[in-house]
Amino acid sequence: MTGQHTLHEETNKNGELLCEFAYTNSMVVMSTNFQHKRIHKITWLSPDQNTVSQFDHIIINANKKGVTEDVISMRGPNIDSDHFLVKAIITQKLSVIHKKKLKPALKWNKINLQNPSKLKEHRSLLHNKLVNLAPSKK
Repeated sequence: MTGQHTLHEETNKNGELLCEFAYTNSMVVMSTNFQHKRIHKITWLSPDQNTVSQFDHIIINANKKGVTEDVISMRGPNIDSDHFLVKAIITQKLSVIHKKKLKPALKWNKINLQNPSKLKEHRSLLHNKLVNLAPSKK
C-alpha cells in the first residue's frame, strides 16, 4: 500500500513486488505518504547526475502508521554512495511500567530481644538457620 506522493507515475516489477509485500503483510510504504518537493523524494542519483529514482523506502505496520510524522530523503550527508539517506520522524509514547510494591521488611521487636528467654530463643533459631545454610563438609 503506497501513498499518492510518489516520485514516479509508473513502477517496475520490483516496485510492484514491494507493494504486494506491504499489502499482504498489512504494511504501508510511508515514504510515499508525505507531500514534499521533488528533490526531497529522490533517494538515488545516477552517476551521470541526470537520472533519479525513489528506490529506498520506509515501511511500517499499518496499525502503527499514525506514529510516523514525516519521511524525507536527506541530500546533505556524504555517505559515499549514490543513494541518499531516508529519514523518518516517529513519535511513540512509551507505556509506563508499574513496578511491584515490595512488602515492607519485617522489623525485629527490640523489646522482645531485651527479654533473656526470647533472646535465647531467637539466637537458637538463627543458629539453626545458619547451620542449615552452611555447605556440608565431606
